[in-house]
Amino acid sequence: MDILTGLLIWAAEAVTLAVLLFSRWYYEREPLYLSWGSGFAVHGIGAALVAMRGDIPDFVSIEIANTMVLAGIGLWAAGLMQLDRRPVEPYVGIPALIWIAGMFLDPVRGDFASRAILHHVAAMVGHAMIIGILLYHRGPPSITRRVFASVIGIQFFSCALIVLMVFIGRPDALVAASHSPWLYLPTAFVFVGSIVCGARLLTERSELTLKELARTDPLTGVLNRRGLLEEFHRSKGVDALDGSMIAFIQFDLDGFKQINDVYGHQAGDDVLSAFARIGAAAQRGRGSFGRMGGEEFASIIRVSDMVEAASIAEAIRSTLRRQPISVGEHRIAVTVSAGISLCSTKDADIDVLLTAADKALYVSKTSGRDRTAVHTDQEIMIVPSTDFASPTPFAAEFFEDISVSQQVASLKRIVVLSQ
Repeated sequence: MDILTGLLIWAAEAVTLAVLLFSRWYYEREPLYLSWGSGFAVHGIGAALVAMRGDIPDFVSIEIANTMVLAGIGLWAAGLMQLDRRPVEPYVGIPALIWIAGMFLDPVRGDFASRAILHHVAAMVGHAMIIGILLYHRGPPSITRRVFASVIGIQFFSCALIVLMVFIGRPDALVAASHSPWLYLPTAFVFVGSIVCGARLLTERSELTLKELARTDPLTGVLNRRGLLEEFHRSKGVDALDGSMIAFIQFDLDGFKQINDVYGHQAGDDVLSAFARIGAAAQRGRGSFGRMGGEEFASIIRVSDMVEAASIAEAIRSTLRRQPISVGEHRIAVTVSAGISLCSTKDADIDVLLTAADKALYVSKTSGRDRTAVHTDQEIMIVPSTDFASPTPFAAEFFEDISVSQQVASLKRIVVLSQ
């Protein structure tokens, strides 16, 4: 089979695959299908134009055709970025731009061997981009991605070999080039391998998406109860002998039923989402925040002591208290109560922590709401706060002219009292 026939066969395969990808994009509206479909369409049409050399103007079969072939590689790279839910970077256009820039050089434009070298060097750059996107991503390690990168690597080295052969042989026409088998044979293998690996990557992404949906609250976007429990077991298994503690902080929005009754359920949903954003931001990578159900939320976080756990809970509580939530024309003042339980990491039991935090939360609610309580081995104590108008009977001695530094000292005093 000569190279022109091989190019036409490849063009037919690429356009057929493009049609299939376009149809899937039409129904699912996933941008990656549009990018991949466009990549195969442009690449295939470009290959067909190259094969028609002599029957169409040279400008079309050389300049435009090769630009399209290289632009297709860039579109494949763009699709991989979209697969990883990353923004498409402008550098995907580099392969086509290398070719366009080279065509402005008279020695290159007028010599077939120079054009062939330029084209394959530009293709190598495109393949290197794809390999980099596959290997360097933010997700978990994937055997499929490594296999896919290896498949593209075959095409990369095939192009490198062609560059060497053209440089040595200096052919003066496509049909006279001795490198033809090194072009279409690896391309056929890479085509099949890419289809298999691409399909597997889509399957893996779908599986990962389903797992995330199963552990994520659809309204607020934070973890659900199942996700929080999974994070607890994961956190307990990491550095369990480092002497740290696991804090379970349970939150309950105060008077949430009244918010729904007065402002409507949509306003209630907006309040839940706003509080979820506040709670998730307060974790700063040290723990997990999620919705247990209804207006109840929780945080599972690694801390060094009770003071740190209470400080995190108070930061969330006071932030919500001081930031009314805008819902349409209304600004709703919302408060939250919190209950904390702690245990050493190696001895942590989720059922014990849940029960203790729930008891502490009950004390927060019955002692006036909008406050934090800590469950210790001996008793439950209210955390001192600087934004209460009056003290509570649980901690009256702590609330006289408390400054920020005094609050920290008071928190430490609670630790001493609880020992």
